[in-house]
Amino acid sequence: MSTFTTADIERLSVKLGDELDLYRQTRKLTEEQAELLNNDDIEAFNESLDKREKLIEQIKGLHQESAPLMQSYVSFTSGGKNKNKEIEKLNKQIREELEISGRLNDENIETMKNKTEDHIKRIDEQSAKRKGIGGYAQSVPNTPEVFDRKT
Repeated sequence: MSTFTTADIERLSVKLGDELDLYRQTRKLTEEQAELLNNDDIEAFNESLDKREKLIEQIKGLHQESAPLMQSYVSFTSGGKNKNKEIEKLNKQIREELEISGRLNDENIETMKNKTEDHIKRIDEQSAKRKGIGGYAQSVPNTPEVFDRKT
């Protein structure tokens, strides 16, 4: 069985705390994105997606740093012994944030699909109306002589 020092526990705790903070920021952006979608503010929505992507990149970097520590910790605590309450609590909070963000993201995707379908229907309706108007306009002469006589 490997040893896992107090310094290792502290380093892992700090890394997980940093990850948790970034996950919370990601969730907050995902919540804001729902509001932006409801307000049809697509430009701000896209900016928010860019911000979230940057946070995800930061999370990936932190996770690469914490993964070896976490593997050592899991190995050290196999069998349920020597578990650290702080690390367990941070892991639980990270999982909760991931679940909430995932659910919110799925809701945003569904909202976007519905809005896209609505926009497609509206465009189709306008195209149909324009075709109807186009057919009517073809039956009306539009030569300059006709307009001159009418005015």
